[in-house]
Amino acid sequence: MLTVVSPVVNLRIKRVLEHTLTALGKTGDYEISVSFVSEAEMKKLHRKYMAKLGYTEELHKVISFPTQDGPGPDGVTRLGDIVICKTFMGDLDFLLDHACRHLLGIHHE
Repeated sequence: MLTVVSPVVNLRIKRVLEHTLTALGKTGDYEISVSFVSEAEMKKLHRKYMAKLGYTEELHKVISFPTQDGPGPDGVTRLGDIVICKTFMGDLDFLLDHACRHLLGIHHE
C-alpha cells in the first residue's frame, strides 16, 4: 500500500507512484510526501541543497529528498519527499515517476 502525504492529494498522484513502484517490483507499505512550489521557492531549494552538489541549473522541474532505506518500526518505508515546481505541472506524470526512481536510488547519467 502507498500513502501519499500532500496538500494536493489526488488519485492521479497515487496512481503514478504506485505504477512506478509496481513496475520496479517494489512491494510493501510505502509513504511519499509530494509538494508543489513556485519557481521562486524552487530556486531557494536549489541554492540551499543542489548548488552544494555542483548542480548549475537554478530552476529544477523536480527535486527529490530520500529519507529512509528500509521499513520503520511500523513496517512502513518512508521513501522521502518529492518537490515539484508548479510551472511544470504539464509534465506531472513524468516528474513523479522520475523523482520516485531517485527516491529508490535509481539515478541517471
